[in-house]
Parts: sequence; C-alpha cells; structure tokens
Amino acid sequence: MKIYAPNIHLFAFQLYKSANIDVTPTDKNFLWNTGDKIVDITLHQDLHLHQRIDVNKEPNSPRVDLLNEKEVIDDNYAVSFDGITFDQNQNLLIEGFAHPLRLYDSYSLWLNLRRPERENNNKTDDVDILFIRKLNPDNCLTVKDNPLFIGQTLLITAWLTGVRDRKIIQQIANECLKSVFPDNYLLPQLNRQGELFGSPIFEYGLFSQLSNYQHVLIWLFADEQADDKLNQCYQELLDLFFFRAKAVKAYKDSREIYKQLDLGYRFIETIIEKIPELDNNQSTKTVNLTDLKDQLKALPQSSLTYTHLLRNLEEYQNTIAINAYNYAERLQQIHDITGENIKFLEIFSERNCLFFQQQINADLGYFRHGSELLSKAIDSIRGIVEIEQAERDRSLERTIQVLGIAFGGGAIVSGVVTGHIDKPFAPQINFKYPVHPLVSSLLWSVFATVIFGMVAWWVTQPKPKRNKQK
Repeated sequence: MKIYAPNIHLFAFQLYKSANIDVTPTDKNFLWNTGDKIVDITLHQDLHLHQRIDVNKEPNSPRVDLLNEKEVIDDNYAVSFDGITFDQNQNLLIEGFAHPLRLYDSYSLWLNLRRPERENNNKTDDVDILFIRKLNPDNCLTVKDNPLFIGQTLLITAWLTGVRDRKIIQQIANECLKSVFPDNYLLPQLNRQGELFGSPIFEYGLFSQLSNYQHVLIWLFADEQADDKLNQCYQELLDLFFFRAKAVKAYKDSREIYKQLDLGYRFIETIIEKIPELDNNQSTKTVNLTDLKDQLKALPQSSLTYTHLLRNLEEYQNTIAINAYNYAERLQQIHDITGENIKFLEIFSERNCLFFQQQINADLGYFRHGSELLSKAIDSIRGIVEIEQAERDRSLERTIQVLGIAFGGGAIVSGVVTGHIDKPFAPQINFKYPVHPLVSSLLWSVFATVIFGMVAWWVTQPKPKRNKQK
C-alpha cells in the first residue's frame, strides 16, 4: 500500500516543577534531551535543543515559545532540520522541526518528522507504508517514562492516494500503526474512528489498559481541507493534547491511590475485627492492654496517612475537572477558527473526563466510610483501654486494702501477744529446745495476718450486679 507525504507529530509533555518531586538537572532537561536523541537516531544530527532555548523567558506568561530570540528566523519559533535516509535504491529527504514551549507548569515539545510534499519544486513520489518505520527507528518516538513526564500523543498524518473505500481506509490506518512500531510490539488497540475536517481519523489506545496506555492518532487526508484546517489551529491542537495528557495522567495516578486506599481499608477492617467486645459479665483479664495501647499509638498515624490519600484522590478529581474545562475551551476556539464539526475531539471531554470524575467520586464515597470506621475504631480502643485501666486500678486498690488490713491486723496481734508472753513456749510434746517468745510472737502475727487478709478479701470482693425487675 502507498501513501503520500507521511508525517509523524510527537506531542510530549513534562512538568518542569513539582512540589512532590525533587527536580534534578537531568530531569529538568529530560524533554529537550529526548528531542536531541530522536533527531540524532533518525537523522544523525546534533540538535542541541536545550542550548537553544531560554527556560526563564517570560516567567509570568502561561504560554511561552522557549526558543531563544537569536535563534528565531522569520518569526518561526521552531528549530527546523532535514536529512537524508536511505530507502532501498534511493535516498529520500526527511524534514522536520522541534518546537519547545512552556505551558503553565509544564514543558512541551512538538517534534515533527515528515516526507515533504514537494522537493526541488516537484511533487514527491508516493511511498510504501513501511517507510513510516524509518521515521521511528528503535522506537525512539515512544518517550521513556520519567518522574516528571506527563504523557504524549503521537499523530500520524498521510495523504490518501485515491482510495475512498472505508474498509480499505481503515486497513491503511492499521498498517500505518503496525509500521510505525517495531515488530512484536504491543500495539495500542483501536478506540474509535470518525472524521475530522472532512477526513477519516482513527484513535488508538484504551483507558481500560492504563498500564500500557499509549495515545496514537492516525489522520488520513482525503483532500487539502484537513491539512489547511490543521495549519490554522495547530497551536490550539497542541494545547488540546496538553490538557488531555494532564487529565489522563491524573486519572492514571488516581488508580495508584485507589490501590493504596484499598489496602488501607482492608487494614481498617482487620483492626476492627480484632477489637475485643466486652459485655457486663466478661472479665477484662483476657484483654492485652499492651497490645491495645500499641494500636492506639499506631492508629492515629494510619488515620493521617489514610486521610492524606483521600485528599490526593480529591486533588486528582479537581485536576481532571480543571483540564476538562480547559480542553472544552480550546475546542470552542478550534470551532470558532475552522467553523467545522469537531465532534470527534469533543468525546474526550464529554465522555471520558466525565467517566474519570464519576469513578473517582464513587471511590471517594466508598473510602470516606473507611475514615469514619477508623475514627470509630480509635474511639472504641480508647474506651476499652480506659475501662481496662480503671479495672486494673481498682484491682490494685483492692490489693493494697487487703494487704494493709492483713499486715495491720497482724502487727496489732503481734504487739498484743508479745506483751503477754514472757516465757519460752514449751508444748506438751517433749521438745529439746522450747519455742522462744519472739518466734511465738511471729507465728501468731503470721496467723493473724492470714486471717485478717482473708476477711479483708471477702469484705472488699465486688458484689455481682442484680438485674432490676420491672
């Protein structure tokens, strides 16, 4: 199959600052180094992109073309390049550009590699679909993940060469997808298809496969209208892909928070199952007070972590809502510029973002219950600890009373007996050595202590509660 003037547009985005991530110089220049690497692998040229931009340019502006002013030619804020690639028996010219920007809190790189429509004022020949792979050697256009990386969109455009049958057009799109990636690569699946500016467009990548999600658009131009409209609103399209990437990234990160919250919820349920249930007749001796106190110390920290995760989930929901709004705003701008039907682009904000928010809202409703359970668990354990501590204090008080009465009574008896015994005690049994008065006094004291102790224990013993009759 043949196509005419294929283009690959890479729209890649990364945060340039983050409160939660330490930014190293390598991370800060990650996107520019990636652009340099792609051009080097594809055309064997050194772009030195990070040396040709000014990241401090217009710091208060939400959208800034970062190319240094001395590099700007004819008001073009993109770095243009070209080169030759060997294709079987002929050398084919490849052109391209790299457009660095700063969008709000992020860096953006729009990188284009294409087979030009004209060369030496002559129309270029059609090329086989497999030619697209030469624009992505070693799959260099798939940006490797980075802590600051937000996401990317790969837009492949090509002119149809007279084909109008819809089935054939879809086959061409599928072949383009296969050709741009290496053999045995896990290709993103077809999500939907439609028309944009009068030409067929196909979107690949399913949100049900977030772990391997990759957003690819293949747009096959049926006439010049689509190409002209693209040139009219390319800035708005770039912003559109940026807001889309941020919303998808927020939803993807929310799924990781969901997993952590799910583990936290299971932990809460385990804690609740282990909380002892004491009734009025149950002895507290079976309660391990040390374990309960340890839990009481650990649970507030668990509650703080759990609450922090809930707040993160809410922040992701807000991020999706904000970027969905910005996405819809850019859609309106594109519609105002082109006057065309853009239903194909509207589906993301109207359906996908709505689904993201509803899913997170459902998660919040479920996991907020866990926060309430955790608070109740802390209150329950604290109550049990207080009851157990009070019981043990009462037990200690009773022990002190019993011992005090016993030893006090024993001391009194010992004093009385000592005053009346002045001779060694010699029982009828013929002892070789009679019992000394001191020993006799001690024996009477021990005996009295035991008696007084038993009486005190009986007197201080808690009386069983009687059920009141109605």
